[in-house]
Amino acid sequence: MKKIFTFLMIFTIGTAIYALNFSVAPTSFQVELKKPVTQEVYIINNTPAPLRIETYLEAAESFDNFSLNNNITVFPKMISIKPGSKQTIRFRVKPEAAMKDGEYKSLLVFKEVPQEIKTIVINDKDNKGLSTEVSFITEVAIGVSGIIGKTIVDGTIENIKISYSGKILSIEADTISKGNTAMKINYILENESGKIIAEGRFGTSARTGEKNLSITIETPELNSKKIKLILKNQNDEILYTKINSL
Repeated sequence: MKKIFTFLMIFTIGTAIYALNFSVAPTSFQVELKKPVTQEVYIINNTPAPLRIETYLEAAESFDNFSLNNNITVFPKMISIKPGSKQTIRFRVKPEAAMKDGEYKSLLVFKEVPQEIKTIVINDKDNKGLSTEVSFITEVAIGVSGIIGKTIVDGTIENIKISYSGKILSIEADTISKGNTAMKINYILENESGKIIAEGRFGTSARTGEKNLSITIETPELNSKKIKLILKNQNDEILYTKINSL
């Protein structure tokens, strides 16, 4: 008899991808934490079958002690969507008077409730036994963040490592946030002539404390050349600048 296999695939994303069973819009929220506010999320069923979706909250990475989980109420928490249809989920953010200044963040997670797994009996001359249909389960997480009071963006970058192979530049570093807001760090790469050859987001530090960041960047041929790496925070303050030989 053939073996029975059950597959459960979970995708956690920050953008709407219409190849998945359902999509979500918008894909992030920035709210003011001065007074209660209600927001709407649209869930779209991308399949020819009805879907059931549950919603719950998780603390965002590095925001365990500064999440909005206790300040957010979701309604409804469970929905059913017809094929090709759209449904609205609302959530209300109610800040607390005792909240300290700084940045807060949670993840609003939408998870498909799996249908009953179907087992098919195979009874022909060549194949006999049982077969289980593959089930793809979609899970989407979007960020809900807010800032209250005075924000402090402060921190350093240490232990920077740069390697280069096959037009791929790899950068790794340890970030140490000393403020009450995560550092959103951008990179700029300049060639020997001072021309920018690549720029973008290096990563986001922890709200407070240490966090390792890494990125790979596709670049022009750089063997036996020098590049200047510049790292800046969201306030355009330079955290690191150095000419590196590859």
